[in-house]
This record gives sequence, C-alpha cells and structure tokens, in this order.
Amino acid sequence: MLNSIPHRYASPALRDRFLASLDDGNAELARLIAPQLVNCENLLPSTTCVLLGLPGGSTYASAAQSVLRSGAGA
Repeated sequence: MLNSIPHRYASPALRDRFLASLDDGNAELARLIAPQLVNCENLLPSTTCVLLGLPGGSTYASAAQSVLRSGAGA
C-alpha cells in the first residue's frame, strides 16, 4: 500500500522550522518538531551537523533522533 510508506522527505517549511528552533536554542520546539522528521532523508546543512555533533552529510532523521534521545535542542 502506498499510504503505509513513511514520508522520506519533509517539506522545506518543516525543515526550516526545525533548523530555526535549533539555531534559536528553542529545545522545546525542536523536540515537538523532531517526531515529524524521524524518517526524513534530506541532508542537514553542515553547520547544523557541527552544532549537534553529527558527522557531515547527516540527515534530518539523524538530527531528529539525536534531539529526541538527548531531550535537548541545541
């Protein structure tokens, strides 16, 4: 079934909100958005990878999982 396939790419607006929450240090908002990105295969900007301590070329899914595991945003 096509409807059962998880979304692999998030909208630019959602990704931008997530990045802004991290840049602003808004951990609460980052945690609220993160579950919507746990399957997102879009690549993070390199500066966000550095901010979160992730390897370059990491995905939004990796960032979302990191945020959810740590309980923090930035």
